[in-house]
Amino acid sequence: MSRSIYLNCRHLLVTLLMLIVASQTNAQNITAAHFRVSDKIQGLRSIELILNSKIIIGLGPEGKIFYVDQVDGSDSGNDNDNGPSYDRFYNTEGNPTSIANQPITYFDSSDKDKEGKIQSIGSIKFDYNDSYDIHDIKGRLKSIGSIKIAYNNSFDIHDKAGTLKSIGDIDIKYYNAFDINEPQGKVKSIGKVKVSYYNKFDDEKYFGRIKSITGNSKRLYITK
Repeated sequence: MSRSIYLNCRHLLVTLLMLIVASQTNAQNITAAHFRVSDKIQGLRSIELILNSKIIIGLGPEGKIFYVDQVDGSDSGNDNDNGPSYDRFYNTEGNPTSIANQPITYFDSSDKDKEGKIQSIGSIKFDYNDSYDIHDIKGRLKSIGSIKIAYNNSFDIHDKAGTLKSIGDIDIKYYNAFDINEPQGKVKSIGKVKVSYYNKFDDEKYFGRIKSITGNSKRLYITK
């Protein structure tokens, strides 16, 4: 192999490695996901996602962003004798403009389906369903960076339309018409975590209450 070919191959390899590192740096990872379910209501109560071990995103059962926060100890302020100092800044609407040392931007009035919703946190872009998503409810959270969010719609005939179907690689399933002895609409499983309830074989007064939650892990867990 000539020296010029060797140098060209080496340059190409270095370039590829840099691209791989850059893509991994910009990727969003769900460090942990906490889902809450209820004895009394169908579906989910709330969701809390931790992204890249730094940013906390709190979601409602329909995918609405309820709050954003930072993981304690993330690089978000100046250290002093009392520990880290976190600076919080808010706009005139009372929405935070920075978190974990990352600026937060919002969609303006030029897009009515997304107006006032978070557009980005640092390099993480947020997107929402709009008029082009004809089978889904407009304004619902669609993606957080590379993390896609899907909902049950008219194609999912056995599940309630509008309920969360998946967040990234985490699938969400519900008891439906095929589960004839179970409380309909209750969360059946999230990823590998399974939820069972008192059903028609149990005492009627307990029907629909949570019996067990199995398979919780540090990354993915369900509680009441």
